[in-house]
Amino acid sequence: MLEIFQVPKTLADDLLEFSDRQDCYSLTEMEDLKTELSQYVGVYALYYRGANPLYACISRANSDRCCLPIYIGKAIASGRRTGRTQGRTSNLYNRLKEHKRSIEKGDGLSVSEFEFKVVAMEVDLVSWGEGVMIRHFQPVWNQIIDGFGNHDPGRGRYQQKRSVWDLLHPGREWAQKLTNFDPLDYTAILDRVEALCLDSSQRVGCPT
Repeated sequence: MLEIFQVPKTLADDLLEFSDRQDCYSLTEMEDLKTELSQYVGVYALYYRGANPLYACISRANSDRCCLPIYIGKAIASGRRTGRTQGRTSNLYNRLKEHKRSIEKGDGLSVSEFEFKVVAMEVDLVSWGEGVMIRHFQPVWNQIIDGFGNHDPGRGRYQQKRSVWDLLHPGREWAQKLTNFDPLDYTAILDRVEALCLDSSQRVGCPT
């Protein structure tokens, strides 16, 4: 059998500790940070602190600090090996701007209810870092309510299934063109969100 190289657990712990000490910003302040965010790739986390009943547990978890992300994603520019990037590529600013637009259009959400952290990283570490943080925090929009990070599939591809996120938070024009979708069981989703949030909050050490 082949020997498998494994990243030392201490490296993952170092990343989580590094992430924890990064500043948290309101998503409404994103434009003020455009110049700096546009220079880097890395991992970012969105935190919810609003009044939507579906996310009450998450809002409690973030009541005194950015503790439990609702979504974690990555910005990575292909072909570059440093944490800095240039031009109109997938930098941290561009990715956060896309998500801000989705939140603005999504029913039951407000940009003012969200905060974010960024972890600027070397390009070769970004995908690994995203995986570490998703496994650790188990964000609801990564684990249960899928589709937040989706893009317009384009003409001729609207037979694809509409995501759970777009069913819960309708408003993105292109998603309304996706006519194939499963009926929602809101109560079942709420129960799953509450259970996952409570488990993650207790494990990570967030308010419950």
